[in-house]
Amino acid sequence: MHPQPRLTEVVDAILRYLHRHPDAADTVDGICEWWLPPQWRVDSQRVEAALTRMEAQGLVRRRENADRHVLFSRANDDLDDFSAPQ
Repeated sequence: MHPQPRLTEVVDAILRYLHRHPDAADTVDGICEWWLPPQWRVDSQRVEAALTRMEAQGLVRRRENADRHVLFSRANDDLDDFSAPQ
């Protein structure tokens, strides 16, 4: 079993995904499933912690849809200038 990636690795992976897919929006479970490298097995609490950090930094936006699901998306166009880690 692979160890959990560090929080900074999760943040970097989410930023890379948002850089490639600027209109993406998803739940924590969707982010775990689709936004992170497939070989990673990241628990949802770690992804939530990464998203909380990113929200505090103004990198992602948290919103609730009509079904009361919490979705995360890119906060603004500042990520256009972001040089995604490779």
